[in-house]
Amino acid sequence: MNSSTDPSLRPVIAWLSIGCILIACMVIIGGITRLTGSGLSITEWKPIMGALPPMNNSEWQVAFDKYKQIPEFTLKNQHMDMEGFKAIFFWEYLHRNWGRLMGLAFIIPFVLFLSRGLLNGWLRRRTIAILIGGGTVGALGWFMVVSGLQDNPDVSHYRLATHLSAAFTVFSLVLWTVFDIALGRRGIVGNGSTMARNARWLLVLLGVQIIWGAFTAGLDAGRIYNTWPLMNGAFMPENVTAFGSWWFDLTHHRDGVQFIHRNLAWLVAAAAVGFAVRYRRESTLSGIWVPILLMVLVQFILGVLTLLTRVNIVLGVAHQFGALLLLAVVLAAVHRTGRAVTANAM
Repeated sequence: MNSSTDPSLRPVIAWLSIGCILIACMVIIGGITRLTGSGLSITEWKPIMGALPPMNNSEWQVAFDKYKQIPEFTLKNQHMDMEGFKAIFFWEYLHRNWGRLMGLAFIIPFVLFLSRGLLNGWLRRRTIAILIGGGTVGALGWFMVVSGLQDNPDVSHYRLATHLSAAFTVFSLVLWTVFDIALGRRGIVGNGSTMARNARWLLVLLGVQIIWGAFTAGLDAGRIYNTWPLMNGAFMPENVTAFGSWWFDLTHHRDGVQFIHRNLAWLVAAAAVGFAVRYRRESTLSGIWVPILLMVLVQFILGVLTLLTRVNIVLGVAHQFGALLLLAVVLAAVHRTGRAVTANAM
């Protein structure tokens, strides 16, 4: 922590840091929800009453009957019994209620800190933006679920990517605010150095990879071509371009989406390793370059193992969580190389 940090803001730093942890836990729960096929088990959105689970056999039957009406049950899970339904219901129920917990964990301290005069100027505006962002992530989650309730047995992978990207964006905003308070405010614009420019290119490349990772998850594209480093013996199998449209093939087709995701991994790994090694002696990256190096290598290995095991749940969730940790350390490098912001600026 910067020696010039206002001691009165330490509770705010603790609050926002806990918020980062809560979001990270939500990413883990969301990953489990996705990989266990639980995301469509609750077919309604009731922000308040939905916090209560079915309380008796009659209510459980009503919830199960509603699930039976959607394509996921009629096309994929026709043989599911009540116990199977309760198992998938648990994860979606936990996912939604963790979101409610996060809402309270952000809103209640916000009101308390605001009343005590700890959130002023840019910090007040920033925390309001965080609250709005969190609400938007929740709304996008329901927007995603709706896409799997009528015509398709799966949610739209585009909507899933939007939901996940929004969650990662809010996490980034909260973490950036922690950095701003603890280390001194920095803008997203670089300080003009080559290191700052390269840090931002690394962030952009990682962001693109995260989006294609969400596409891969949404299309279950990790369950095909479970060999490495080649895709069943080929660098680019013919099916990757089977539809003749680069946009469709590489964003909507499982073969093409996996091709992009696995090959972007090489670029991200090379860029992150090159960045860490090149600037390891820079004082600006003291304590940062080693975590960048370690996290990108761990994330790369987790990705390979997830692929080879046809998306083992533990490995798949660890891989998604690893993306968040890698994003955090890259953001730290971006923040440290940002242009200083004046006290009155946003």
